[in-house]
Amino acid sequence: MKTPQAMFQVYQSLGLLQADIFFIQETRLTTTADIKRASREWHWGPAFFSIAAEPGAGVGLLFRGFSEIKVHRLLEVEVGRCLMLDVTVTGRRLRLINIYGPQSVSGRKNLLKEVQQYLHTSIPVIVAGDFNQVLTAQDRSGRFDKYESNFLKNIMQQADLIDVFTHNGRNAKHTYHCAGRSSRIDMAFLRMGEVFTEVEEILVDHSDHFALSFLLGASSVPAKGKGLWRLSTDSLEGESVRHSFEALLQCELTKIVFFDSMSQWWEEAKKSFRSFFRKLSVIREGNKYKKYLSLRRKLESLISDGVVGEKVSQLKRLIRQHQYSRYRSLVLERDYGGFHSPDPFRNCREAVAKKLIVGLRDSQGVVQKSKGGILEVVRTYYADLFKSKALDRERMKAFLEGTPGPDLHDLDFSSLVADILEDEVRKAIDQLKLKKAPGPDGLTAEFYKTFKDLLAPILVEVFRDCLGGGILPPSMRLSSLVLLSKGKDPSEVKNWRPIALLNTDRKLLAKVLFSRLILFSGTLLSREQFCTVKGRSIFGALLSVREVFETCKAHNRGKYVLGLDQAKAFDRVDHEYLWATLRKYGIPEQFTNWLAALYREGESFPLVNGWRGQSFGVEAGVRQGCPLSPLLYVFAIDPFLRSVQALDLEGFRAPHCLPLKLVAYADDVSVVISQPEEVGMLMGVIGSYSEASGSLVNTDKSEAFWTLDGEPDFPIHEFQVASTEIKS
Repeated sequence: MKTPQAMFQVYQSLGLLQADIFFIQETRLTTTADIKRASREWHWGPAFFSIAAEPGAGVGLLFRGFSEIKVHRLLEVEVGRCLMLDVTVTGRRLRLINIYGPQSVSGRKNLLKEVQQYLHTSIPVIVAGDFNQVLTAQDRSGRFDKYESNFLKNIMQQADLIDVFTHNGRNAKHTYHCAGRSSRIDMAFLRMGEVFTEVEEILVDHSDHFALSFLLGASSVPAKGKGLWRLSTDSLEGESVRHSFEALLQCELTKIVFFDSMSQWWEEAKKSFRSFFRKLSVIREGNKYKKYLSLRRKLESLISDGVVGEKVSQLKRLIRQHQYSRYRSLVLERDYGGFHSPDPFRNCREAVAKKLIVGLRDSQGVVQKSKGGILEVVRTYYADLFKSKALDRERMKAFLEGTPGPDLHDLDFSSLVADILEDEVRKAIDQLKLKKAPGPDGLTAEFYKTFKDLLAPILVEVFRDCLGGGILPPSMRLSSLVLLSKGKDPSEVKNWRPIALLNTDRKLLAKVLFSRLILFSGTLLSREQFCTVKGRSIFGALLSVREVFETCKAHNRGKYVLGLDQAKAFDRVDHEYLWATLRKYGIPEQFTNWLAALYREGESFPLVNGWRGQSFGVEAGVRQGCPLSPLLYVFAIDPFLRSVQALDLEGFRAPHCLPLKLVAYADDVSVVISQPEEVGMLMGVIGSYSEASGSLVNTDKSEAFWTLDGEPDFPIHEFQVASTEIKS
C-alpha cells in the first residue's frame, strides 16, 4: 500500500469482498503522510493504522457500512506489528487485535507475550492476522517447529480462544504460497461459544496470501456486564491524593451538625468519597491516554523522518509506561490470582470459569439463559433460602433447655460489652486482607489501610452509634451475592456456592466483635469442635478421625464413622435460635443485641456475569464472607454436638483418654457408631436439632465408613454406606 497504485489495488480488492471489518497486514505505510492518505482514500468508513517501524511491516483495521461506531480504546501493542481496538459497532462491544508476526522466533514470542494480557477480558475478542508461524505440522509443507506452535496454542487455549478455520474438524487450507512452498500462517481466533458461519479462504489477485473470511453471529456466551465500581489501588497513590482526600474529609466533617446521627453522616460521606475517587480515576486515565496518544504521534513522526536507534527505543519505552496495561490488573487484583503467580493468565481463566453462568434451571425446570432470566432464578432461590422459617419456639426452647451447656462458673464477660476503642478498630484495619473484592460501595481494604489514621477515630464513633441504635445504616446492611462453581451441574443454582460481598466498614465492625467473642470460644465450645476455636485447627480434627481408623484396624475393632452432610448449613441458621443459643452460653444480652444489629434488615442482590439483580431480604443464615460467620455458626451447632456427646454411645476409646464419640470442623461432623441401636439414638437428636434450629441433615448425602476391610458387622439403613474404604 506504499504507492498510490498499490493502495488503489488493495482497496479495490477489499471493496469486492462481502465484509464489514478488515484486518490488513504488511501495509508498508512508513510515514504519517502515508497513513493520512490511506485513511483518506478508504471511503467506506473509519480506518486505523499502525505505522511501519521496519520495512515490510504495518497493520490496519478498516470498517465498512456501520452507521454507528464508538471507539473506546486504541492501542499499538507493538508499533507496526500489533494494533488493538476496543470498539462498539451497532451496539455490540468487541476487542479487535490485528497481528503481523515478526520474522524471528524470538520476536514472535515477545509479541505474543505482550498480546496475551489483552486476551483475558469480558469483552468478546477477535484475534486475527498473519502470525508468520503455524499451529500444526499439517499447516506447513516445510520444517515444523512444534515448540513454537505450542507456545501460540497454549496462549490461545488459556484465553479460551479457538481457531476459527479448524474448529469442529474443518480442513483449513494453506493461506500462503511462495516458491513452491505453502503454509497456513494466516489465522483467526474467537472466544469459545461465539457463533460463526460462512468460514472460507478466498484467493486474492494482488497478494500471495489468501484472505480469510467468516460471519460472526450472535454469541451463545452470556453478555457480561461492567460489574460494580471498585476503587483501584492506583487511585490511592501519591501525596497529592492524600492531601486532597484529607481536605475532602475535613469538609465532610463540618456537615455532621446537619445529621441526626454519625451513621447517617457516614452514609453521605461515603458517597462523597466514591464520587471523589471516581472523578480522580477518570481524570488520571484520561491524562494517561492523552499522554500515550501524544507519545504515539511523536514516535510516528520519528519513524516517518527515518530516525532510528536509541531515540526511537527510548520513546518506545516511555510509551509502554503510559499505555493501558491489562497485565497490571490481572496480576495485582486478587480476583485473578496471586501477585507472584507463575501463570496469572491461567489463574484468570480459572477464575472466570468459576464465575461464568451460562444458564440456570428455574423452579419449572426451564433453563434460563438470558440476563434477566438468570438473575431472577438466583434472586428467587436465595430470597426463599434466606427467608425466616416458621419454627416452633417452644420446641426450640425445650431443645436448648434439655441440652447440656458449658461451665459458666467464674467467667467474666464484661470485656464483650465494653465501649469500642480506637485501638480495636486500628487492629481490625491492619488485619484486612488486600486484593479482596469489596462490597457494593467499592471502597476496598486498601482505602481503609491508606487512610487509617484519618478514618479510625471516625469509625469508632460510627460503630458505637450503629450498635447503640440497634441497626446498621443502609449501605452496611447491603451486600452483593456472587456465586462460585462447586464443579457440579452448572445449570442447577444449588450447585453454586454463594459468597456475600460485604462493604469493608461492615467487615471491620464484625472483626471488632469477632476479636472479643473468639477469646471465649475455647471455654464455651465443645472440645469436639476444631473450627474457629483458639488453639485448635483442622489438623486436630483430621488426626482424630485418622486415629479412629488406624487404631480400629490395628485392634480389629469394627465401627462406623458417619459423616453428616448439613444441607446449606451456613445459610439455614435461624437468627432467633442463634441468639437464644448465645444467651444460653452466657453471652451478655447487650453483646447479643450488637450481633443481632449486624443482621437486622439485611439485604442482598445477585451479581452474576457482571450484572446486578433486584435486592431481596436476608432473614436467615450467617453470611459467608463475614469474619464473624464461622464463629457464629460453631456456636449455633454446638448444642447439637453436646446433645450427641450426651448420648450413651460407645464411641472410640484410646488408651488413657475419654471416649471419642464425634469430631467436628464447622458443619463437617463425624460420629462414631458402634452398635445398631446407636443410629436410632442419633436420629432422635438430629430430629430435635432440626426442629429447633431450622437446620437440615441430608441423609441421602451423608455417608458411613466402616473402619475394617470387608463387610460391616451390621447394616445401617438410614444412611449410605461407602463402597470404598478410607486409606489411612
